[in-house]
Amino acid sequence: MPSRYTIALYIDEDDYCPVSEYMFDGTNETDLDVIIGVIQRLAHVGQALLDTNMAEPLEGPICELRKGRHRIMYAEDQRKNGFILLSAFMKASQKTPLVEINKAQRYWQEYLRIGKCQPYDIPLDFDLLNL
Repeated sequence: MPSRYTIALYIDEDDYCPVSEYMFDGTNETDLDVIIGVIQRLAHVGQALLDTNMAEPLEGPICELRKGRHRIMYAEDQRKNGFILLSAFMKASQKTPLVEINKAQRYWQEYLRIGKCQPYDIPLDFDLLNL
């Protein structure tokens, strides 16, 4: 296992980055440390996170990071030894909406086709024991 997996943010053909927009849209500022903390945890332990309540496999390569009411859809890019964060949303029901799963699958297919992403350097080391 590497000391840290790479994390990248999916960017569409029009330079739109769904995860970055979600994180910095002004409504999630109070939870930004929670969101960054769960991303950092993914960078440290990878798919072992699926054995916890912080991540869940969905359909195909799509998985869901979960912390509080926040959800980040991601997929593993084995070529880059890391993960591509595809989309994010705030939980409104117990079940992950099919529209969100379909959106993440569409983004993943576009990522595989054009490979556009932005490396994400986690700004701080959060206290991983308190996640």
